[in-house]
Amino acid sequence: MECTKCHAVNKVASTHCEKCGAPLRFWRRSGRFRVKMVFFFMALLLAWAAGSAYFSRNTVPPDYSAEETGTIDESKSENRKRIKGRGHTSFRGSAVQGVGEDGRKEIAARADNIVPDEGQSVKEIAAGWVVMSDPWGRQVRKFRAGLAGAGWLALPSRACLGGKRWYFDRDFGGRAEISGGLWINGDKAGVWKIDENSGSFDGPGLAAWNAGEPVSWLSLESASEHHSLQLSSLRTEGFFISSSLPDYINEAGVFIQGGSVVGWSFGQWLSTGYMWAGTDLHQKTRVSDFYNATFAGGREEKFTMALSMKKSHPALNQLATFFDGFRLNPRLAIEDTPYYLLPEEVVKQVRTLISSAVQQGEGSQVVNQLNSQMLKRIGDLPLLMDVVPVIVTARGYDAAIGEIEDSGRYIVEQQGGDVLAIDKLHVHLYQQWLQSLVSAGAVDEGWQAYGSAKGYFPDDPYIHLLGVELELLNGDWEAAERQLTMRDYPLAFRDRSELLAQRIAEMKGQAGKIVIRFPHGSNRISVTAAINGTLFQDFLVDTGASMVMIPLSVADALGLESLGKRRVSTVGGVVTADEVVIEEIEIEGWVEYNVRALAYEISDRPTLGLLGLNFLGRFQMDLNTNEGTLLLTPR
Repeated sequence: MECTKCHAVNKVASTHCEKCGAPLRFWRRSGRFRVKMVFFFMALLLAWAAGSAYFSRNTVPPDYSAEETGTIDESKSENRKRIKGRGHTSFRGSAVQGVGEDGRKEIAARADNIVPDEGQSVKEIAAGWVVMSDPWGRQVRKFRAGLAGAGWLALPSRACLGGKRWYFDRDFGGRAEISGGLWINGDKAGVWKIDENSGSFDGPGLAAWNAGEPVSWLSLESASEHHSLQLSSLRTEGFFISSSLPDYINEAGVFIQGGSVVGWSFGQWLSTGYMWAGTDLHQKTRVSDFYNATFAGGREEKFTMALSMKKSHPALNQLATFFDGFRLNPRLAIEDTPYYLLPEEVVKQVRTLISSAVQQGEGSQVVNQLNSQMLKRIGDLPLLMDVVPVIVTARGYDAAIGEIEDSGRYIVEQQGGDVLAIDKLHVHLYQQWLQSLVSAGAVDEGWQAYGSAKGYFPDDPYIHLLGVELELLNGDWEAAERQLTMRDYPLAFRDRSELLAQRIAEMKGQAGKIVIRFPHGSNRISVTAAINGTLFQDFLVDTGASMVMIPLSVADALGLESLGKRRVSTVGGVVTADEVVIEEIEIEGWVEYNVRALAYEISDRPTLGLLGLNFLGRFQMDLNTNEGTLLLTPR
């Protein structure tokens, strides 16, 4: 504290200055204390005034008459009761949003301070869930609704599609089945009634809407509410009068007028309000009638049946049910179809089932069910691409390629899709098919497949080189060389083209020669020759035999006359054989005429002949056992 005389600062609290001894003054500290006390008493006064105002809120000024005072008290009492009931209803909706006991108390407390529109005394609304199940007992829909009158509730038709059994589950317990109501095919909303055997629910009555008076709206999903609303853009729709709604009304709720329910809002299902037109309330349509008129017998019902099948059912049975659905026309518009019944979602299930069936060895049965007509009906390229390998295994490359060229082209024209992906699969199948035919030496079938492949993919290098190989299989090295050199090849195909060039060079070197091929390193060389142009005979090349030898049965079959007997030395000793003349021996297109031969059956090889030196001596022989070739060049 600072001394007022010497201005010394005293750090320790004291009554006199530590430096000069002068008395210290405390007026500043006492002044601050007095200010604090003034603020305290002012706050206390304000709190007392606020409390008095709150506890006297129901009192009436003394200038009101006794009759007027009673009327006001009665009105306020009814309003508080109505709002408390509304608070309970709001709480039930809020509980769905996760509001607990504290939220319930908050809403009920807030209701005490809300003053509704004049004359809006409302009974507690029986709010709850509408639950829809299909014919197989699976729940297909669940949404909020509220009862009015003696168990009537309005429902949007879109929300009811696919439901065969309808139930109303009240928030505070109790389930009632919805049996029938007022609805005509094409109506966007209907008013339905709970079964009379389910008991009664005491709630606000249902009355015809008066367009000239304002209404209140109470949400069935949250604590939202709006009052003194004047609706516009009116149009008669079925048993209702539809009206436009402000943007802030976007939940399921009820409209209240004169203490009664006069209309509904349906949130996501319908963007307009549906006000009750006042038609006589008696059931005209059963729930089963609604199901039959909107859902039964269509594609979506079959899909629902397939989805309801347990995993214990064989995949083929479930697939058959899905395919039956695709054969039917849809009953629902795309915008009204539940997402899980949309064709693209169902196809996902189908692809999974096909994979399961193939893994179980049932690929052939899948292909039998999923024919060209069904693939076109489904119209899904990824599904077709899944099935193509299964078709290859079950029916071969030609059937799979035919499916791509038929069903694939149709789907692309009608639905579009990943054309590059289907083209890649298409060319790959042609490549595999041609390679298998070339490897098997099936030249004729190979040329047919090659012609089709070139029609679709004239610039594919792999297919082009397979055509070169087909020419080589034909033995036409000149045509093979022309085809090989007519184009350049990507780096990935250089090795293959160079190998083919080497084969062509070998064939060029073998032109005009008989080329006999045998297993590499073998000392047994066999060849088939045509005798006299009518009979094919298997021979062994035998440089140790002086003459050609044929089985006696072959000589008899050809009608060869014996020129006499000759003694011949064999492994088994010296034998006697008939000498005959063979007019023609043709090997690899080369013909030798007037070849003498011995007709004798070798004991251990009775059907085999020998090519001896009297035939081989007409050629210059070049034997390469490492490569497995014997070249016979005419002298």
